[in-house]
Amino acid sequence: DANFSTESCGKTILRLTTLQAWAEDAKARLPTMRTGTFTFLDEIFNNEINICLENAHTAYTKMLFTDALRSVWYDLENLRSQYSILTNGDVHAEVVERLLESQTITLSPIAPHFCENLWRNVLKNDTLVVKQRWPKSKEIDAFLARQYALIQGSLRSFRLQLEKFKTPKKKSKEVPPKPTHAIIFVAKNYKPWQMEVLKVLQGVELNEDNEPVEKNFMGQLREAESIKAFPKQTMKQAMPFASFVMSKEVKARGAEALELELPFDEAAMLRDLSDVIKSQLGVQELQIVSSTEELGFDSQRDAATPAKPQIVFMAKEMESADTA
Repeated sequence: DANFSTESCGKTILRLTTLQAWAEDAKARLPTMRTGTFTFLDEIFNNEINICLENAHTAYTKMLFTDALRSVWYDLENLRSQYSILTNGDVHAEVVERLLESQTITLSPIAPHFCENLWRNVLKNDTLVVKQRWPKSKEIDAFLARQYALIQGSLRSFRLQLEKFKTPKKKSKEVPPKPTHAIIFVAKNYKPWQMEVLKVLQGVELNEDNEPVEKNFMGQLREAESIKAFPKQTMKQAMPFASFVMSKEVKARGAEALELELPFDEAAMLRDLSDVIKSQLGVQELQIVSSTEELGFDSQRDAATPAKPQIVFMAKEMESADTA
């Protein structure tokens, strides 16, 4: 077969071996894992399992096996890793056991021999995996899914800002100090002019790919009475903002990206995850404040919008120098 790759085959075998090693370890540790009431993160990851199962079922039904493989292997594998990272290893036994069994059953049409070995020899079941019914899943909670996407997106953005902070400036040999604390600015509402832009964009019809049906939607935006009333300086900000929202946010998230407010308390969610964020970023102290608070850092405060928190890193050495 011209498409056969020995290298890809070797990598796949290694991934399967890694999955089996994790399954053996997880099965052995189940009695020692946390039980009882689910935490916020437990609920989120349990919901993400539901999403993977639904996507896999849809893909199998349509005989889209590449999409099915992505859901039952790569997506669930990434989910398993993120669950462990965000909970600092304090995982719930029920979530882990459900992930184990669901992945073994849903991967079995693609890797039957491997999954049969997992089902019987690792998970210690007496039945055959090929005779199992599709794993049960609850209705997907859209709010939890959005919160998970916001958490992942925010952490990704924070890590990028951390790398910028730690990177020496051009033509400078001085190594930047290690950040000791950070401030996260959270915006509950958009600015008035941004809200006007979003209200107009809410009337733009989208196709199935979350793209505007009317290609000249920017021209329609300019002609809207509420937009034409903008001062010249605000208009210069409004057009790039509208273009970015439609090309990036709406393309990725659909019409929900045009909502004027989030359906949940973003600041409270981030405060609940403050220990996780501190651990991820390696800072000792973390403040989560409203973007309306006058704490300096005007550019970061101004850039914060709902679902797009902004972070500022600081080091004690820098504070001492500023004080002096």
